[in-house]
Amino acid sequence: MLISEYLKADNIIIGAVSRDRWELIGEMMERALASGEIRQEDRETISKALVEREKSMSTGIGKGVAIPHCSSVKVEEAIIVLAVCGNGIDFDAIDSEPVKIAILLLVPKNKLAQHIKTLANIAKLMSLEALRAELLAAGSPGQVIDSIRKYENVKK
Repeated sequence: MLISEYLKADNIIIGAVSRDRWELIGEMMERALASGEIRQEDRETISKALVEREKSMSTGIGKGVAIPHCSSVKVEEAIIVLAVCGNGIDFDAIDSEPVKIAILLLVPKNKLAQHIKTLANIAKLMSLEALRAELLAAGSPGQVIDSIRKYENVKK
């Protein structure tokens, strides 16, 4: 699955204002609500699953990247929200570096294989230093999507 197929411009936050990982997850959930990707009545259930997952083990994968994620019966298709946090947020990452790029991933409960494959694809893509630099420098959601598409095409 290509990330760019599920990442919509409305779900990209440039200059996230959150000060910690819990606020950031909330800010990203708010964006998914505002864009209509998740329903208000499902917000609490999905948020609780995200927080439980994050408490069990940090999703800070290193190199300034975190991938908060969960599966939910409240989600019918994969939903991706990307946030760029120039100030960096402590995510208790494996390398102890602050997170500057967070990618929230929500997948349907019945699509475990898609969940695992998508997580792996995101991690592989975010291992590219040049892409991370482009995302941090992006001034618009369109630039974020263009950069991701460019590097997805390189990785095929």
